[in-house]
Amino acid sequence: HWGHLDSLVLNAGQWSGGRLVETDPDAWWSVIETNLRGTVALARAALPHLAHGRSPSIVLVSSVVGLIGHAGDTAYAGAKSAMIGFGRSLAKEVARDGIRVNVLAPGFVSTDMTDAVPDSARRRIERETVLGRFGTVDEIAKAAVFLSEDATFCTGSVLTVDGGWAL
Repeated sequence: HWGHLDSLVLNAGQWSGGRLVETDPDAWWSVIETNLRGTVALARAALPHLAHGRSPSIVLVSSVVGLIGHAGDTAYAGAKSAMIGFGRSLAKEVARDGIRVNVLAPGFVSTDMTDAVPDSARRRIERETVLGRFGTVDEIAKAAVFLSEDATFCTGSVLTVDGGWAL
């Protein structure tokens, strides 16, 4: 409608946990497809429209699990790690067009996806997180807005917003 796109936040997420040898291969690849293929397709489609935006940016929502790995999360960690590499490489490709690309790596956040985390695991994660709690959707949204609008000298960066879980 306006002839350009200023910002794109790519926040697809699917999790299917389990040890690699115990995970159905179709379920494993479904996680990769959802988390990575959709990100690549949408970024590709948006680039021509971002080229005309005001301080255009792309924010890929990965995960701290993509940075450090997590037992039982090979598909999710693999996809989210690939998003980080994709985002950093894309930042180098499109910088000459004035488009910034950054990656947001949240930790555990209270969402529909993490509602399925068993109470015992939730308590363990909260104990392991320096701030002692899961993050909120609002906290992650504020970080995405920062990368989209205010971080005008950042590209190829990975911002970890995990309450200190990965420390």
